[in-house]
Amino acid sequence: MIDKSRYRPVKFVIAVILFAYLSYFIQSGAVGVDLFDAGLISLATIKVNGFFTLIFKVISWLASPGRDILWIVLLAFLLYGFKYKIQALWSLALMAGGVVLDFIFKHLVARARPIGHLATDTGYSYPSGHTMGTFILVATIIIIIVPEIDNYRLAQTVKWVSIIWLILVMVARVYLQAHYPTDTIGAVLLGWLWVEIMEWVYIWCAPTLINWRLCYRSYL
Repeated sequence: MIDKSRYRPVKFVIAVILFAYLSYFIQSGAVGVDLFDAGLISLATIKVNGFFTLIFKVISWLASPGRDILWIVLLAFLLYGFKYKIQALWSLALMAGGVVLDFIFKHLVARARPIGHLATDTGYSYPSGHTMGTFILVATIIIIIVPEIDNYRLAQTVKWVSIIWLILVMVARVYLQAHYPTDTIGAVLLGWLWVEIMEWVYIWCAPTLINWRLCYRSYL
């Protein structure tokens, strides 16, 4: 499950530095960021038609922040029922904290959305709430679910399908021009550093939580 790792501080520092630099350059309106975004938007929207628009709208709908919360609640319910009680509470806290962080940085950076996007989203653009929620859901699956699957091929299938889903969500948000590519990258970096923090929290709190009535006889 989640254990101590000597590389976790290094990964956390890298995530913080990358997210801080990206956020700074976006807020300051750096030309390099605009050129980078323009290039990736051109690639993502090179073939815009009704079929792809429908597919990416469905993906975007399934990965909306509200539905990401619903998916994590359902996943936590299943985890709790199979006696992964601490993990269930951890996954809920991970998503709740992610939603709060996304809200805070949206208003700190206050980046306007692309003009003329094909989705109906409102509010600030950076970081992408769809990507942030999906990253947290995917991270929960990879950290909690995948290690408990005995069949190696099935475990790898679940892992890579989850990663591909995250990539599709990122592409969908750019294709629909609801976000700039750096909005989705920033969401992944923010989600990454938040997961690293929450893994520390798990290691610190799990031995205590197992004595709580709510977590009685939970797996660690």
